[in-house]
Amino acid sequence: MEFNYDQIKEKLKGYDLQTKIQLIALAQCLYDRKNLDHQQDQELDQMEADYKKRVEPLIEASNQIISGQRVVKEEEVEDLKEYLNAQEQPILDNKEPIENYWSKVLLNSKTLKNEVIGDKDEPLLKAITNIKGFENKEQHKLGLVFQFKANDYFPEEELKVEFLLDDKQGEPLKVESTKINWKEGKNISVKIVKKKNKQKKKVKEVEQKTIFQLFKNLDVKDWEKLEEDKKEEQQQKMDMCYDICRLIYDEILPYSLEYYLDVHVEDEDYEGDDMDDDESDDDEELTKEEAIKRMKERRGFKK
Repeated sequence: MEFNYDQIKEKLKGYDLQTKIQLIALAQCLYDRKNLDHQQDQELDQMEADYKKRVEPLIEASNQIISGQRVVKEEEVEDLKEYLNAQEQPILDNKEPIENYWSKVLLNSKTLKNEVIGDKDEPLLKAITNIKGFENKEQHKLGLVFQFKANDYFPEEELKVEFLLDDKQGEPLKVESTKINWKEGKNISVKIVKKKNKQKKKVKEVEQKTIFQLFKNLDVKDWEKLEEDKKEEQQQKMDMCYDICRLIYDEILPYSLEYYLDVHVEDEDYEGDDMDDDESDDDEELTKEEAIKRMKERRGFKK
């Protein structure tokens, strides 16, 4: 909480007595209001911390069920009979992963399908065995970890992307990612374009539409000496990567079953013709209270 007491005191000296008295009373109201704001911030931070602590076991249970790391527990399927056909008998000893779970989840996101996922992505999406998100507010970091089974595209079993954020605005300052060692002829992130001229052939790599453009290494400090158009180009790449990460972390991972079943109503904040278009007519800055209210509205779920 900031209260510029010395500045306010100095400013008040220039007013007539009656106005000064009224402004002093207003200053006390302002001080009390800022105290309440500070208390609310602390309460909301505590609420968020308590929520994360309580939701962690649910995240772990979900990951284990999806990946087939454990059998389903009886208490998790108490109303199972409501979903069975007359001929079906419940078997709770299955430890197989849910086939193509994450590929279906990602492909059922309208934003990812329209803006991010490319025509050649699906075989690799089917190789995803798990997606985990992480956030460290004290270190101002946010990231994702994608885990893969053996595939024909790259040897990495795990791809990680991590953003360092500005501590005030929360804007991305740096992104570090696992280097993908694409197998020969399997790099779906670029297309080789050959141009001929009178003297020699030129070969150029052109980036392709794919979710694997998420795994970049960018740092705003490296752009300081670039021309403005080059800076803007790099910033757009950074923003695009961050928007993808944020969407997956905030919306897709917590509610992956809704995406898998294709019943999720995607938040309008993420939909549109261009994910990195910051100039929306209805842009607004939300207080923590408003943000939590909106979050609860998005998380509405009736069993």
